[in-house]
Amino acid sequence: MQLADQIVVITGANGAVGSALMDYFKGRCRHVVGSLRGSDVDWRPVDAQHSYITCDLADRVTVNFMVTEILRHLDAFHAWINVAGGFSMDGPIESVPADSWPKMFNLNYLTTLNTCQAILPVFKEQGFGRIINFGSAAGESGMAGAAPYAMSKAAVHNLTLTLAAESDGSYTANLIIPTMIDTPANRAAMPDADTKSWTSPEAIADRIATILDTSEDPRNGEKFFV
Repeated sequence: MQLADQIVVITGANGAVGSALMDYFKGRCRHVVGSLRGSDVDWRPVDAQHSYITCDLADRVTVNFMVTEILRHLDAFHAWINVAGGFSMDGPIESVPADSWPKMFNLNYLTTLNTCQAILPVFKEQGFGRIINFGSAAGESGMAGAAPYAMSKAAVHNLTLTLAAESDGSYTANLIIPTMIDTPANRAAMPDADTKSWTSPEAIADRIATILDTSEDPRNGEKFFV
């Protein structure tokens, strides 16, 4: 299925990366839906090319209802990109605040898990689906001063590989792994960092489009470093 025929859903659509992806995919796919943070599910159509929907991604019941609402308005979706998440520098492990561990786990892993569980039956029934989860280089090798973030992303990596291993052929699951994304929030969190090697949201969008718009299926479980 070519990108132009796909309905694409992007979580975290009001963040720096999510909003860039929304702008990129408008006009390139059949329709793009952006998930925004909210306590209730609220469908917000914009035009023929894109819509928004609010949802608490950390709540599985609410996520299930969000998926039902997307299907009610658009009948189907074909690609799901999990961008929603968070980042924090918490210092060395022995001094990490107790609430940082569940905060990062909920923001990065639980939101991804809930959406993947909700969309799998849809993809299996329609016989086609693309799951793209956002990982991190920190999830591969750890990151000094950001242990809760790194560990939550490592869980996302393992979840994605397990999804790929369990696939019956109706869907693929892949990871996008930026070294570090060049966003205002990351620059503020690491003011002394060398940003020359950081990845722009636009470069990430290009890579995702290549994965989605291809005549050959992406290798299930493949990690794409950008």
